[in-house]
Amino acid sequence: MHDNRRVRPSRSTAVRLAAAGIVAALALGGCSSSDPAPEPEPTPSASLPAGFKLPAGVTLTPGGTTLTVGRPATVVHQVGDGAASAVTVAVSGIEPGSMDDFRFFSIDEETKKSAPYYVTVTVTNDGPAGLGGAALPIFARDSTNTHLPANDIVGTFKPCPTATLPQTFLPAATATLCLVYLVPAGRTLESIVLQTGTAADAVSWKP
Repeated sequence: MHDNRRVRPSRSTAVRLAAAGIVAALALGGCSSSDPAPEPEPTPSASLPAGFKLPAGVTLTPGGTTLTVGRPATVVHQVGDGAASAVTVAVSGIEPGSMDDFRFFSIDEETKKSAPYYVTVTVTNDGPAGLGGAALPIFARDSTNTHLPANDIVGTFKPCPTATLPQTFLPAATATLCLVYLVPAGRTLESIVLQTGTAADAVSWKP
C-alpha cells in the first residue's frame, strides 16, 4: 500500500526535502560540532524583544537551565517580526517510536535507519499577545551536539498528530503538542531544547 504522505522539516530550519522523500536526517548538520559542547551555565535573565513588557507576575526561566521531564519553563516567544508573548512550556513526555509507523511514507533508505521519538509538550500562553498557529523552536539535541528540528508531517499521522499551536491561542490558553524527531542511526537523543532567543537563552529537558 502506498500514499503520498511526506515528512518534512519544520519551517524554522532551512533544510528542505527532496521531492522523492525526506532528506536524510544526517544532513542536518548546521548546528553540529565535532566535539559536544558543554551545557551553558544558567544566566540571570533572558534577552527580550525590543519594547516587550513582561506581564505582571510572570518570571522567566534563566537561560541555560536544564530541567527534568515534566518541569515547566517560562520564556518569551516572538513570531518573526510580529507578535510576542510569554509562554510556559513543559516537556511532559519523550517516547521512542517505530519506523514502522512511517511505512506508508516516502522515505529514503538512510532515513529508514533513524530512531523516531515522539515528544509531548504542554504550552500555556501567559500573554500579552495571541500566538495562533505558531510553531515553537523546539529541537532534539543528539549525541553529536546536532540540534534536529521537529519534522512537519504532511498528511494524517495518528501516533503524533499536533505540532503547532491552535489557530486561536490567546492569553491564558493551554495546548498540548506532539513533535516528531528522527534521530540518525548511530546517534542518541541527549535532550530537548527550547530556544526562542539566543543560544544563551535556551532551556533544555533531559530524557
